[in-house]
Amino acid sequence: MNPIMKIMIAGASGGIGTFLAREFDSENNQIVLTYNRSKNNLYSPRYARTSAYQCDFTNDEQVKLVFDEIDRIEVLINVMGHVENELVYRMDEGEWDRVIESNLKTVFLSCRYGIAKVVEGGHIINISSILGSTGMIGASNYVAAKGGVESFTKSFALECLHNNRVYVNAIALGYFKIGMGLTLSETIVNLIRKKIPLKEFGDPEEINKLVKYIISSQYLVGQVIHLNGGLRI
Repeated sequence: MNPIMKIMIAGASGGIGTFLAREFDSENNQIVLTYNRSKNNLYSPRYARTSAYQCDFTNDEQVKLVFDEIDRIEVLINVMGHVENELVYRMDEGEWDRVIESNLKTVFLSCRYGIAKVVEGGHIINISSILGSTGMIGASNYVAAKGGVESFTKSFALECLHNNRVYVNAIALGYFKIGMGLTLSETIVNLIRKKIPLKEFGDPEEINKLVKYIISSQYLVGQVIHLNGGLRI
């Protein structure tokens, strides 16, 4: 790989995206950050050379234009998505479509255009959720989208071995002291903690350590790695 590692974080204005941008802020890295609406939430790196792009990753044309601006990427991390929780019988079509698009279509379009920019031996990491395999009442749209991300990752990973040998994997996150994990009520937090064998939400640093392990590997292909404190085994 190039001595200066170029990392793109698609969806960098959320909790996890902001955290990863900070963790990769090094003189040895070049960082590309994208945001949809929340530019003010972007982390401002102190050491890494950085570029930022506004992009709605549900929009094919916008995604293509962003990747047209980029010469190469060693690591592409897809962190896009949002939730709109509702029981199925009360969920309208818009709630279903928006969540599927923001969590699944975004990953598809990022991979579709991003693969041409990822160098040989590079990595694509799709961020998923434990809910993609466990389900949750009131979140069927989000669960379906994250389950789709994981299945997509497995198939796309095989495609990416034929030309430049790009390694594609996913991380399915449990509950962490970051992002949506900080927005839950105390009652909900306590209920979830009781179900986690380690009895606590994860430290975000665990996410960073796993990402760095994945990009150090040249033998990890199409895996969905669960990081959840034993909540799902």
